[in-house]
Amino acid sequence: MTDPYASLGRELVRAARRLEGAGGAEARIRAWVARHLRAIAASAALLLSGGAVAIAATGVLSGSPVAPESRPVGSAGNGVPVGAAQQGLGAEANDPSGGLRWGARVLHTTRGQVCIQVGRVQGGQLGEIGEDSVFGDDGLFHALPADALPPGQGGAGAEVDCVAEGRTLLFEDANADRNAARLLPEEFEPPGRRRLPPMSHRRALAYGLLGPHVVSITYRTPGGPRTIPVHGRDGAFLIVQPAGLYRSSSLVGGSFEGRAEPRSVFVLGSGSPLGPPIVSAATFRFGAELCSEGSGAPVANRCPERPVFQPQRWFDPTRSLNRHVDLRLVPQTDRACKRAFLSTPCYRALVAFIAPYSIHRAGADYSIQGRARCPVGGRPETGWSLERDVARGEHIRTLSLGLFDYVPSCAADESFTVTYLNPRGPSRAAPHESVIVGRVALREAAPRK
Repeated sequence: MTDPYASLGRELVRAARRLEGAGGAEARIRAWVARHLRAIAASAALLLSGGAVAIAATGVLSGSPVAPESRPVGSAGNGVPVGAAQQGLGAEANDPSGGLRWGARVLHTTRGQVCIQVGRVQGGQLGEIGEDSVFGDDGLFHALPADALPPGQGGAGAEVDCVAEGRTLLFEDANADRNAARLLPEEFEPPGRRRLPPMSHRRALAYGLLGPHVVSITYRTPGGPRTIPVHGRDGAFLIVQPAGLYRSSSLVGGSFEGRAEPRSVFVLGSGSPLGPPIVSAATFRFGAELCSEGSGAPVANRCPERPVFQPQRWFDPTRSLNRHVDLRLVPQTDRACKRAFLSTPCYRALVAFIAPYSIHRAGADYSIQGRARCPVGGRPETGWSLERDVARGEHIRTLSLGLFDYVPSCAADESFTVTYLNPRGPSRAAPHESVIVGRVALREAAPRK
């Protein structure tokens, strides 16, 4: 890394020599050097007092790094980066208003996920800028660590998305913020919690992972379709355009998960009801053949779109293993009950069972769902998942996220169901289909005092 003090010193010497060679008076040289030495002293004081603040190669100050939403764990959620986690950036793009460029970094994780991180680039690092109500509008660059991944399968506060290896991912947001921190609707409620950035501060952002067969992607511009190559074996791409080019009434971006196989390609989805998508086409190579999906691609030959086998109703299986499930009711505080608009006492459910199958990759999971059929009961309509590795035969104890009342007259009609879910169907990594592990009625659990 370049030493800022050495660079400034060399620049002072060169400038002084230019002044002397131009016939400048000795007093002018002394005044010029004194003025710039004062600037160096001020910069040094800032560096020494700021601790975490340093001058980057571009001259933009850097602050504290972006903190993950939760401490990453190798056996839970998306896992942690492995292998080439520290590799350089892949796709990059200019910002429409200038300043720091945008970049994308691709990571593989301990739980079989492929993640893409997108942000502004400074000194080879990805990060966010402290503006538009982020990092207190400090104007600093905040590096995005490689392990700043979503804690579960979903979005995050940063522009980060993950997908299972072998699948494709396409994310689009017509109203992304220039600071590279994802806009989340709940942050604007109540009014004043976070200011809505003006249109000039927003960007039309698209990025994704389209797999090893993709060659290029085509996206819409005011001057017509434009095609750019993808990067790396994961088919990463990044597009940054001015906001307003793509009609959208939503501040929330969305992602689409698909597939790209020789027998069937499905990566773009059907578009959004809020407006046409940013990415209009993708071109693939299978062997010696080129083909495309979408419209506007330079290759007219269409990729096959024959349906492939998908597990029927993997999200709501009917076959049950009829395993025993234990249920205990955990009393909550009066304050917690009132916040949930429930009578007191109210409860959370502590569900326990023995796992019939192991889980060691993201995707397959154990889900617990509360079901309420009684119209006047406690309504335990809560659901949650483990989102972690599980050993076969492991004794699982898990607490519900939601709270509910216990109404004895309805306890027979309200229950909790434990389900093993495998969205992709049986495979080498997850050889079992989705199945109900077991059920337990609320009447089988007496409230704990």
